[in-house]
Amino acid sequence: MPKFGKLSLERLATCDERIQKVMNEAIKHYDFTVLYGHRSVEEQFELFRQGRSLVGGWWKVTEPSKVVTQLDGKTKKSNHNYNPSRAIDIAPYPIDWKNIDRFLEMAKVVKEAAKTVGVEITYGGDWKMRDYPHFEVK
Repeated sequence: MPKFGKLSLERLATCDERIQKVMNEAIKHYDFTVLYGHRSVEEQFELFRQGRSLVGGWWKVTEPSKVVTQLDGKTKKSNHNYNPSRAIDIAPYPIDWKNIDRFLEMAKVVKEAAKTVGVEITYGGDWKMRDYPHFEVK
């Protein structure tokens, strides 16, 4: 049976207890790693800057394929910016960013785990701007 490593456990501990409940159930059935739980405003802003440049005092998208998020953590908070975090980013282990099928397979397991423990979650892979590692609670 898979289990979390030390770093994944540390990151999971920064999350809302409902997320922890879901992920502790999901890890029993699928091997994955925790990439992010809570993110500071500075960490969020660094992700926001990816694919953008400061032009005339405004952040403009210069490389659309590299844009990671629309949320800067300052004027628009991510659910990762709350403490505890209302969001988590996870990836199938070992990580292969090109294998989207594994992310979708993992998402099915996580959604089933959420039902099992009675927690309502939202999956970023179901959004228009797909975010395959992302899950959140309200």
